[in-house]
Amino acid sequence: MRAFLVILLVAATLHAQTLADVARRERARRAQLKPAQIIKAEGVPTPTPAATKAEEGKKPEEPPKAPVDPVKEYNDQLQKLRAKVQSLQDEEAATQLQINDLTNQINAPVVDQAAKDQAVARLGDARQKLPAVRQELDQTKKTLDTMQLQGPPKK
Repeated sequence: MRAFLVILLVAATLHAQTLADVARRERARRAQLKPAQIIKAEGVPTPTPAATKAEEGKKPEEPPKAPVDPVKEYNDQLQKLRAKVQSLQDEEAATQLQINDLTNQINAPVVDQAAKDQAVARLGDARQKLPAVRQELDQTKKTLDTMQLQGPPKK
């Protein structure tokens, strides 16, 4: 009896789906579905003959744009913010490394005065850039956190 239960348990775990797999399949299934169109007959004005003649003289209007999925737009915005955070973190690290390198150049035992002056000027620029990068990084992180706390828009 125990052997049967062990075999049954192993078989069940091999064929079990994770929640992520189920969600992925459901999203793919929903993407294949066409949205239902609701047509309302109430309150639809009937065009008058004069209005139809006036419309014939007009240029054809652009076809209506497909409705934008708010969840997809939300996910795109999150992805852009995450990429911006990563980029700003890389820029912050690069600026900090540049500051360290310039400090080492200034404090090197053998250095001519012109190279030292140039390194000091570049060090000042890097030190001014670093707080601006950090401030932009903090603002972007706060925006990202706010969006994640709010969650995707409800349909």
